Amino acid sequence: MAKALIDSPIGVVTVIANDVGVCRVWFGDLDDDEQATDIANEIVMLAVSQLGEYFDGTRTEFAVPLNRSERLGFRGEVLTVLEHVPFGATVTYGQLAARAGRPKAARAVGTAMATNPIGIIVPCHRVLPSGGGIGQFGGGVPAKEWLLRREGSLD
Repeated sequence: MAKALIDSPIGVVTVIANDVGVCRVWFGDLDDDEQATDIANEIVMLAVSQLGEYFDGTRTEFAVPLNRSERLGFRGEVLTVLEHVPFGATVTYGQLAARAGRPKAARAVGTAMATNPIGIIVPCHRVLPSGGGIGQFGGGVPAKEWLLRREGSLD
């Protein structure tokens, strides 16, 4: 495992990777005492570089290996579908539920978004409530607003 902290426009972001891929992109500093490996270090540095480019406005897609081993059941299906919501686009919880094959599972989609371990790269900030507003966000509403503005999805 390897870990890096990014001082971003939305606050400190923690990136953690193992030899398979990025495991976590989290808001704030996550404590972990795992021993770093060379492969994980390369993956973390690639993710840090690409996140930096995203934050400075020069990247719209991520190309880093992801560790998807924690994706189980419907939550996993939702996160996989979420990866295909492109930069600058938004979907509602209901639309994402329908895309994942369960159109009446909008609340379950909300739970999947709240527990998304790889924020920003797996873009849960692009999911909005159908009744208006931008909804909640693990990094805080101001961070979600910043991310949506960065992608041109919010005025």
